[in-house]
Amino acid sequence: MNIGISRRSALIGSAALSLASAAKAVPGREDMRLRILPTRVYRSVFNARENMDGWVLFLILEAVEQQPFRPISLHISYRADGMVVREDRISGAALNGVARQDISPSRLTGQTPNPPVYWPQAFRVHCYVPHEPVISDLLFELRLADAKGRVHRITLQTPIIDYEQRTALIFPFRGPGIISQAGVLGGGHRNRSGAFALDAIGLAANHAPMLKAGSDRPQDYAGWGRSIIAPADGIIVNARNDRPDQPKDGESNPAYYAPEYPNGGDVGNNVVIDHGNNEFSLIAHMRMGSVRVRPGERVTQGQQLGELGNSGDTSGPHVHYQLQNGPRWEYADGLPMRFTNVSGLARGSYFDAS
Repeated sequence: MNIGISRRSALIGSAALSLASAAKAVPGREDMRLRILPTRVYRSVFNARENMDGWVLFLILEAVEQQPFRPISLHISYRADGMVVREDRISGAALNGVARQDISPSRLTGQTPNPPVYWPQAFRVHCYVPHEPVISDLLFELRLADAKGRVHRITLQTPIIDYEQRTALIFPFRGPGIISQAGVLGGGHRNRSGAFALDAIGLAANHAPMLKAGSDRPQDYAGWGRSIIAPADGIIVNARNDRPDQPKDGESNPAYYAPEYPNGGDVGNNVVIDHGNNEFSLIAHMRMGSVRVRPGERVTQGQQLGELGNSGDTSGPHVHYQLQNGPRWEYADGLPMRFTNVSGLARGSYFDAS
């Protein structure tokens, strides 16, 4: 079926990727290949009520020489135990309109790869499928033309993995709250490590978000200053405490971003905890001056790390939490997570973390 962008089909966008991809390249050209980011694709529920699964991955064409390419079509085969159960095809204006040529391999680790490689085309793929049959892997076939008009066909196979969380986590604050933003499948966080991230606002006992109606002061949020706690035992690998809080609710003013994030994405005052099993917690946007732990310090589950604030790229006081597979959020993959004391993590879910 030849289609444009729709809810049933893949959507395309920009990407970065890991050189240690878990995907298996089908033999073909040695000077070009497809890679994915995140390095592994984890199954996650898009809509539990409708029994829909979903995932997001980034697909990149990698070449050993810098040269222009014109994408022709992207064919996606959804397979269940080796049998193709669904196919999508994106081509023409739908594909050309969403292709990107400005993604650099230095996004992978912050360093230029040696020997150098190039990413002349990048694609972002969103998939939403019924829970049954269970999709076990995806097969991508990209057709593109080089500057001389020669058509190339490159394929990549990648499994869909059911992630097994190793760390028993509790929610990073206690008391009532609401999930104000969730992962990429719900239209939320879109970066590599934030695919399963969540934002949560602290609520008053009557579930009101504000202590003073109509105020635009962050300090009038019910959750402002609430204790942020360690979700699990571990060692602090990063802690920041010097970023001023955004002074006005409802806007994220770039004047308050850290210098290294002039275009946004600033996590503000934050803590990263190494849980010792390739799982790291990032807790972000804490109040300036409230972070009370330092790198190298060992913390225990429930120990106070700081206070809920409004620092970094944020439009209102909240806590940002994500589980990732490395210490640097810029270069880590996001991991699916669950908490022992909070169940519903969809956007708009109310909870009371005991």
